[in-house]
Amino acid sequence: MTPSEQYNMLLPKYKYTRAFCTEEEIDIADGIRQFVDREIMPRRHDLEGGWHRDEKLALDTLWKLYAELVKLGTARLNMPKKFGGLGLSGICAQMIGEELGRGDYALATLPAKITWVVGTMNLAGREDLLEEFAPRIVTDEPWTACMAITEPAGGANIEDPAMEFKTIRTTARLEGEEWVINGHKIWPGPAGPADHFKTRHLKGMIGYWTVATTDPAQGAGGVGLFIVPGDAEGLSFSKPYQKMGQCWGDENTDIWFDNVRIPKRYRVDARPGEGARIIKGAVIGWGRLGTGAKLTGQAQAVLEIVLEHTGKREIAGKPVRERSLFAAIIAEMLKMTELARQYRLSVAWQAAHPEIYGPPWSPEMIARFSLARLYAGEAIEFCANKGMELMGAYGYAYDYHVEKYMRDFKIAKLWLGGPQRDTLDIAQGLYGPFKWAGYEGWLKSGAEVKV
Repeated sequence: MTPSEQYNMLLPKYKYTRAFCTEEEIDIADGIRQFVDREIMPRRHDLEGGWHRDEKLALDTLWKLYAELVKLGTARLNMPKKFGGLGLSGICAQMIGEELGRGDYALATLPAKITWVVGTMNLAGREDLLEEFAPRIVTDEPWTACMAITEPAGGANIEDPAMEFKTIRTTARLEGEEWVINGHKIWPGPAGPADHFKTRHLKGMIGYWTVATTDPAQGAGGVGLFIVPGDAEGLSFSKPYQKMGQCWGDENTDIWFDNVRIPKRYRVDARPGEGARIIKGAVIGWGRLGTGAKLTGQAQAVLEIVLEHTGKREIAGKPVRERSLFAAIIAEMLKMTELARQYRLSVAWQAAHPEIYGPPWSPEMIARFSLARLYAGEAIEFCANKGMELMGAYGYAYDYHVEKYMRDFKIAKLWLGGPQRDTLDIAQGLYGPFKWAGYEGWLKSGAEVKV
């Protein structure tokens, strides 16, 4: 499905602004794009198991392609060079995320999960943990990792600053040199028993980076991020959720923690009050920005499909895309994709300069991260909807891929708080925090723990 035509405005050489990135970073992004065109695009349908959703075909294709991406270095992007990583900038990671999102969103989440958890250790300054986990990250052998955030009591409670992390019910209790974790997480991914991640293409699960609290009443003062090894005793899982999109690459399950014991050093935030900052900055903030990158890639992919189709179809002897009504819609698709890209790169540049714009957990930076994800989500939603209309019944057909992009983007708009949470965080970054009416009484009532 790679377009036969090349459009300069959509190529890495021209679409990535050198005010934000270097020639070397553009070359890296271009190499990823070539891999996507050569290896991922011809197998997009297989990543879902074909029309009949063959699980064996889907997982075999997924892990094989992921193994090839690991060999390209996509899982060690932000691991410091001193530990064998590439030490690339957050901007370069954004560019790579966009190119991979253009190929397949679910597949793109796999290397992103590794860079996500490495980002938490980088922000916490935990060189001891980086050194410990580096052998499984800088290797050419593929491993996966998971972030466990959401709980049954409320989907976006943890992302809501008004809740102050007081609604978390997954707890961590210190006993000697071990933390004991108890609780229940929903929607983590990729999740499941350790054996599920041991295949001929995949070595295994590094662990579950789990948001938990030492005391819900302490709110931000008690929250922390804990590393639970994939094979830890006391873990149990539901079957994977059946979803409309991203069926295999980001398999979601419930996780139950029943007196799961982990070493004391596996609490990522080592200093008092640091857990809230890491979760806000590295987990939520950078997580939303990375989501925006892959959503932008999806928007471009749909635009390319539409350009190809409308260039070959005709209305009264003239290509569809040369008719003014259709040309105007295509231009709008490009406008939104381009704006989503350039704003997101500017935010990544700002995040790289906290001495000017503030740390990643500041309300202002959270607002920028949120705006980048929100607008990228609007861009792909517009492109998928209008692209399908421009292609007519072909856009609705399985073989033409637009329907898969449409199914895959929606969950990425919803996770880490969703578009409504994004919108509220944008406002709070602009003019200060606000809380829900009756918030204190509601918390004291214990109503938030009812499922």
